[in-house]
Order: sequence, then structure tokens, then C-alpha cells
Amino acid sequence: MSFITATGPKNNRKYRARYRTPDGASRSKTFAKKSDAENFLTSIGHRKLTGDYVDTAAGRALFKDYAAGWLERKRSTTRSTTAGTFASHINAHLAPEFGRYELRAITREHVKAFAGKLTVSEFDAEGNVTKKGAAPTTARAIVFTLAAILREAVDDNRIPKNVAERVKVGSKTERRVDPMHIASMAPKVPRLTEAMPARWSAAVLLMASVGLRLGECLGLTVDRVDFLRRTIRVDRQLDNTAAGTGGFGPPKTRAGVRTIPVPKHITDLLAAHLAEFPAGEQGLIFTTDRGTPISRSRWSDAYRKACDVAGVDGRTRSHDLRHIAASSMIASGLSVAAVQAALGHSSPAETLEVYTHLWPTDEDRTRQAIESGSAGWFQGARVQSASPLG
Repeated sequence: MSFITATGPKNNRKYRARYRTPDGASRSKTFAKKSDAENFLTSIGHRKLTGDYVDTAAGRALFKDYAAGWLERKRSTTRSTTAGTFASHINAHLAPEFGRYELRAITREHVKAFAGKLTVSEFDAEGNVTKKGAAPTTARAIVFTLAAILREAVDDNRIPKNVAERVKVGSKTERRVDPMHIASMAPKVPRLTEAMPARWSAAVLLMASVGLRLGECLGLTVDRVDFLRRTIRVDRQLDNTAAGTGGFGPPKTRAGVRTIPVPKHITDLLAAHLAEFPAGEQGLIFTTDRGTPISRSRWSDAYRKACDVAGVDGRTRSHDLRHIAASSMIASGLSVAAVQAALGHSSPAETLEVYTHLWPTDEDRTRQAIESGSAGWFQGARVQSASPLG
């Protein structure tokens, strides 16, 4: 049931629209014009009939409180590393920006402005960086987390729509590997290997040669290496915490489950490593000096220091070792399908999205074909160049 009541003197009359929510709760809203109150009640009636009604009171929850509950639910349904990433996004970016706002008060313009400044660095008066902007891929992930939280708020009938849906940050081309960075980094792999702790140096060579992800490498166990057939089976990754304790989780995607053929020097590398550093807990090949799993934070600290020693310029990510391996495979002439299988990508499109610019172009192939077919004709021959003017 809904109705309108008038209040106040005739020259300053207000109109209160009263109605009930689908669950029977009483609500009201005041307007300066009777026509606005009537239109509002018509809209409420329509949304109740179509099932699109959202109680405005439900959207009064603060973002920080709702996000905290959302994160707790995610901890029970996602891997610990994924939940940890969500927590980092919320604590470092989303809560400081949106935490004090009610869910219903967050606007699309606010989200766009937030997304736009994520990648921007801040400087002091002397030009020193006071806050480094996030990488485009990281910024996209942060906005994805925001959209996921608000999507659930829509499903919970707290807000009518997700204002973070389809908000773009950067372009997908930014995901492509920088060939100049990889080319400059590849020759430094031996020095980088030497600069790492001795018991972890083989892991650097393994990732740079085979293209394993960090979690896949740190989670590699002896029983997943077939030294006779020279293959490495990837069907899980280390799912650990900052404390360095944890178990195994599935690869990043279902396509990540794969068997990688490797040359003899890779199995020899692992055999030599195990002779010096025996396998640790659950057969882990790479461990701490106590035989326990390596936490990602501990690995990252050691890797960044090694990059400084090796003179690696620009970004210092372990994932670049995977890019070095992929670049080597492409340079050796492997097809898109073969590189996709080795890296565990979900589709050829994913492989091309990251590495397409590293494959020879049609122009390169045409030039090589012409050279191959005609080079012999020019050996020892004197080629006269004629002027078009005669």
C-alpha cells in the first residue's frame, strides 16, 4: 500500500510518499512537488512488480564493513594466495578510497576517477617519487576486485547496479612483453643465478629455461620430475602464506596442468641440485635451509637483491624469467600451439596476446623467402643500377 501526505504551510508544502517494501517494512521519502512524489511511487510499484526493487536502507552499509564480510566469504571459497591478493587490494587501495562511503553513495564517476589515478605516481616539490603508481595490470586487478565486491552487493539487493562494471584501466596491449627488457635481461641470467642464495639458484635457471610460474617452480616435487623420460609434470603449485607454511593448490588455470619435455641439461641441473640440497618436506625440490616451503615474500626479497647485484634495470619480477623462456621458444621456431602447451596458457589467443609481437611478421618471412630463393644469383655477379632517367 502506498499514499502521499502533504505537510507544512500552503506556500511551502512538502509531499511525503509512503510505501512498503516487498518484505513489509515501511518507508517514506519527501518531495517538494506532488508530481515528483507520484512518479516516485509509480517507479517503486513497477520495480516491485518486476523484481528489481532494492531497499535503499540496505545500501547504507559502509563499504569497509561490507568488503570485510565479502573477503571472509572468499577466504573459504578461494585459494589462500587469491584471498591474500584480494586482501591486499582492499587494505592498500579500496578501503582508503571507498571505506567511509555507504554502498549506495559510490558513483561511477568516483570509480572512474579512482581507476584513473591508480597508475599515476606522486612527487614532492623536489621531484622525488612519494607514491609510485601501480602497473596497469595491477591497477586492472584492483578495479576487478572492487567490481567483484559491488557485484555481490547487487546480488544481495543492497544496490541496484554495479557502478564498477566495465570500467577500463589502460589497454590490453600493455600486457605484451617488452622485448627490449627481456633481451637486456636474458644475458644477465647467469649473474642473477650466482647472486641468489645457493639453494635457490637452480630455480632461477629452471624458470628461465622451462617457463614455469613461480608457484609451480616452488611447488615442484621430486615425484613430478621423470629423470629417465626427461619430463616435468605440472599439476599443482605451492599455495603458501607469508609465513612460509602451506600446502598445494591447483595451477592458475586448468590448462596449467601439463607435461613439459625438457633437455638433459635440465634434468642434470635438478639432479645436481638435489645431490647438494636434498628434497625437503613432501619432496619439495626448492626449500628453505630448514627444508620448509619458501614463502613468496622471502623469495621476492632475495630475488630483488639479486637483480640489483646482476644489474637488472627497470622492473624486477620473477615472472620475467618465464618471459625469457617463452622468447627463447619463439626464437627457436616453435609454433603458437607448442608455446601455449609449454607455458600452460588457456588458449592460443592468450599466448598471442602476450607474445604475438615476438613472432616473425609476414614482412620478415617474405624478406627471408626472397633472400633464400635469389641469394645465389647475386654471388659473384656485378649488379648494375640503372637511373630511371636513363
